[in-house]
Amino acid sequence: MSAQPNPFLQNLRQLNSRFDSTAQELADFNRRQADGEHPDPAEFMDLLSKQSVTRTAMAAQFGLTQKPLKTVLNETR
Repeated sequence: MSAQPNPFLQNLRQLNSRFDSTAQELADFNRRQADGEHPDPAEFMDLLSKQSVTRTAMAAQFGLTQKPLKTVLNETR
């Protein structure tokens, strides 16, 4: 094994951690609202935006690995 961690996996771990963090913040927002508080609706929109951007970044990162894989599979035929 290489001493250097795989940058692709590092990026995915970071994005996954960010996605989980945003999901926890959304759950906290929903909990506060259910408890009768009136949290700022702009906060909810910001959290949804963060979640969407993170999901898009994860899809793009995954897409970077698909193209080389497809190229390798086509060249081995």
